[in-house]
Amino acid sequence: MITLINHQGLKLVKGIQIQTPAPPLGLAYIGAYLKHHGYAYTAIDACGEALDQIYDYKAGGQLKIQGYTLPQILERLPGNTRIIGLTCSFSHCWPLVEEIASAARKKLPGAVIAAGGEHPSAMPEHVLKNRIIDVAVRGEGEETFLELIRKIENSQSWDAIDGIAFLNREGQLVINKPRERIKDINNIPCPDWDSWCIEKYIEHQQVSGINLGRSMPILGSRGCPYACTFCSSERMWTRRYIMRDGKAIVDEMEQMKNKYNVTGFSFFDSTFIINRSKMLGFCKELINRKLDVSYQLPAGTRCEVFDDELALNLEKSGLKNFSFAPESGSDLIRKAVNKQIGLDTFFNAVKAVKKTKMTVGCFIVIGFPEDNKHTLRQTLSLVRKLALMGLDDVTVSKFTPYPGSVYFDALLEKGYISEQLNELQNIIHFYSSGGISYSRSLTDKQIYRWMNWLYINFYVISFIVRPWKFINNFREYFSKGVERTRYMRFFSEIFVNRKKWKKKASKVVT
Repeated sequence: MITLINHQGLKLVKGIQIQTPAPPLGLAYIGAYLKHHGYAYTAIDACGEALDQIYDYKAGGQLKIQGYTLPQILERLPGNTRIIGLTCSFSHCWPLVEEIASAARKKLPGAVIAAGGEHPSAMPEHVLKNRIIDVAVRGEGEETFLELIRKIENSQSWDAIDGIAFLNREGQLVINKPRERIKDINNIPCPDWDSWCIEKYIEHQQVSGINLGRSMPILGSRGCPYACTFCSSERMWTRRYIMRDGKAIVDEMEQMKNKYNVTGFSFFDSTFIINRSKMLGFCKELINRKLDVSYQLPAGTRCEVFDDELALNLEKSGLKNFSFAPESGSDLIRKAVNKQIGLDTFFNAVKAVKKTKMTVGCFIVIGFPEDNKHTLRQTLSLVRKLALMGLDDVTVSKFTPYPGSVYFDALLEKGYISEQLNELQNIIHFYSSGGISYSRSLTDKQIYRWMNWLYINFYVISFIVRPWKFINNFREYFSKGVERTRYMRFFSEIFVNRKKWKKKASKVVT
């Protein structure tokens, strides 16, 4: 018996950060792959099955858990489970995953517990050190997890399984060689959403990005060819970027629309728009199919291939909202983070997009080790210029070293991060006044003040120059519930949903 478990969601109810747990896309892919190869499994979605249940995390404070309590999870864990699969895409959620694994270990001491996703891929030694997790699945999980299951079934050694890490009988860490990436991702079965209560996520509008109505996640590509020093993607996917055929993506969109009556999709790609010709092919396939759906790219995308033709086709195909990610207005900082983008290229892409009705934002990160007041003033100039150009949104976050990134490894080696990784919880504070500073010349309070100052500059200038855009967006929100921009999503979460979270949290007894 195989059981796959999705951990609960975390919500921060202070500051300007929005936490929106999303459907477990990775586990839905794993589940579909297992079924395709003849293996049944039990799915426990500790978040999606209890989206209305919100309670304090540990000692309380501003962090809340959304989903099942540990006793509720254990109650649903079949007693004949032999293999348990867990996922952890975001490192700040690892304590939740470890708690579930520890409780499952006590209930089923003979079960093999595996963990996959971004965090286990980046930090296998951290995941395995307490001997709660038996094996870390690194990188793409479909082929690796299936081979692991077959080895366990036949009581065979794990030594030859590519893409895993484990502790041997002597307690030594064994990291097997990486598994080769799946080249033909068009033949991977579509996610098994039926097992993961997707309807509850849709009803609760729990999908990353703005509210496009009845929406669900989708993946159009895997990997990223770039190597930003603050990103951990390379540990998960290597630097190989593989995009699905446009027809395969649209086939899935049509299938999901017919099956779940959805009209919107959120692409969970690290960066979707890389190959111009393939993107145009995808757009034309979607346009010709006349599905009447909309979509967004909440994680952002690159700008290098944008021109008027691509922007117009993206709009015509249904793209409503996305963001670029220059990260900083400083050449020094962009060079330090290996962000291979020139501002002239970026501005040309913005101009092309502003000829359409798509809403577009910009991701900015401040507080890198090399950041100082001079580099932040350069970023301030960039933010002001973008407001004048008519960009719709800006998202400013504080730098936190993410496990698996170049920055994280360097700071760990220098002793700024403890080997116990007690700082993991700081990751969730990248929009709040909490956390710590990793800048050599700025305190955390200074970085937080700069973050707010950047926000104020952008939105005040935007309102002065184009007040009608704000008036129209608020009118649509209050009359139709439509969110056109991230700041409308922010307004909805901060002034409407957080009150509900706090009220519900006070009623739940763990």
